[in-house]
Amino acid sequence: MPQKVKKIIIIGGVAGGASAAARARRLSEDASITILEKGPYVSFANCGLPYALGGLIEDREELLLQTPESLKERFNLDVLINTEALAIDRTQDTVKARNLITGQELILSYDFLILSPGAEAIRPALPGMNSKNVFTLQTLPDLDKIQTCISETNLKSAAVIGGGFIGIEAAENLVKRGIEVTLIERGDQIFPPADRDTAEFLHQEMKTHGVHLLLNSELKSIESAPGRKSKLTLARGNAEQVIETDLIIMAIGVRPRTQLAQSSGLTIGKTGGIQVDEFMRTSDPKIYAVGDVIETTQPQSGRASYIPLAGPANRQGRIAADHIFGKTPAYRGTIGTAVCQVFDLTVATTGLSVKALQKQGTPFDWVTVHPNHHAGYYPGAEQMTLKLIFNPENSKILGAQIVGKAGVDKRIDVLSMAIQTALTVEDLEHLELAYAPPYGSAKDPVNMAGFVASNVIRGDTRLIHTDQLKQTHPSSIQLIDVRSPQEYERGSIPNSKNIPIDDLRSRLSEIKQEVPVVVYCQVGFRGYLAYRILTQKGFQVTNLNGGYRSWKASPQS
Repeated sequence: MPQKVKKIIIIGGVAGGASAAARARRLSEDASITILEKGPYVSFANCGLPYALGGLIEDREELLLQTPESLKERFNLDVLINTEALAIDRTQDTVKARNLITGQELILSYDFLILSPGAEAIRPALPGMNSKNVFTLQTLPDLDKIQTCISETNLKSAAVIGGGFIGIEAAENLVKRGIEVTLIERGDQIFPPADRDTAEFLHQEMKTHGVHLLLNSELKSIESAPGRKSKLTLARGNAEQVIETDLIIMAIGVRPRTQLAQSSGLTIGKTGGIQVDEFMRTSDPKIYAVGDVIETTQPQSGRASYIPLAGPANRQGRIAADHIFGKTPAYRGTIGTAVCQVFDLTVATTGLSVKALQKQGTPFDWVTVHPNHHAGYYPGAEQMTLKLIFNPENSKILGAQIVGKAGVDKRIDVLSMAIQTALTVEDLEHLELAYAPPYGSAKDPVNMAGFVASNVIRGDTRLIHTDQLKQTHPSSIQLIDVRSPQEYERGSIPNSKNIPIDDLRSRLSEIKQEVPVVVYCQVGFRGYLAYRILTQKGFQVTNLNGGYRSWKASPQS
């Protein structure tokens, strides 16, 4: 039963704060619940902003999920928009706030306080950063300013700084408006949650659709003048490059809005977010925090992480409200499941990447498969690339990355669930997944990844990864391409010899028994067949993980 009437103040709306408020009302009709929102909108779909920028969402009003009036009518919530929380007095259990329109200040008391101020777009302190044509894309007012700039200036070009979710989506949607786009990324890849081999597919997709992609490029300054294009100076290695553009969108990331928490003495975690327990309580048991402002735990590594995502924020808001009213469901951490559209491709990740595992020293290996998203004989089958990362010592799934044109979101959700339920790669072999030719295959891509990884665990195959092969001197191995002559002629790995799989048994004399052999095919399956033949004939063999498709897509530097 709900406890007696409580006075709850929530600072910030959108995902976490609005979810906490609605859940609290469902648990208590008598509680006083007030939301303070600094901006003009209390609940909007900020993940939809890039698609409104591109015109796919034609009416910006569609992004408004709730208004103060609708929240009052349905949930009896008191919402104060354009109202900034200035200070928290933890000794008096009060919040000092100011109406940003009228300037009026007010003091509100609370029994419990929930912090959900979110995160702010990072704007580095660089020359020219305050120019009129420099924008972020995080709120509806941000969207309105960009739209106004585009319509009033008839601009032709734009530069997007940062290759994360917002940067990728903004670049794509500006291109769809007919604007020439340059995407500038300081690192060696876009879409940081994935490994570079996965990101290479995205790099090619960007270039195919006309985006000028500048990797390993750091913005140093912006020079703007009225009526002229802005000049961006970039550091690219030891050299500088200057490009000109009409519009600049800063999308280099976000940082949690912790100023209020810090000034009130709450504990801040080492990742920069507010530190909370499994019930979303801060270091003050009367104060909770949810959403993009908090530090959470990555369950597989057990390490503190900052992973700002909408789904977790909604669940965190619900858990905070539950705990205030005596319920005890605990937050289980954030494994980092995400999906992103990149023109005609979809990329998705869950769990830990190889580069993250390398940093923390956890044992890992991975397999790469390139199956169709549904039965190949049914029209419209699209090939995907699925990278499954696992611990070779206990077979536990550590992460997965998928890129393709169709069926990506379905498989990443299955693998996310597999991670959360601590399944092994052998378990993936036995998953019973829905199959009909328009939707999947009798051996689903998830099953296929499980088959290959299980073969590695059981010792039925040994793999060599593309980066390892590139570091191997050609004279130390025999590299055998087991594809057809026609495939070989269209492109092959340097220093390889073509012996088609169907001819392999009759041409064993062409392979030296004493020299290690690396076999490869297009995607790995025929290479596996060759591996099984050759190992049983006494050869020392490895199969190239993911085959020629992975080699061709791999980073060239």
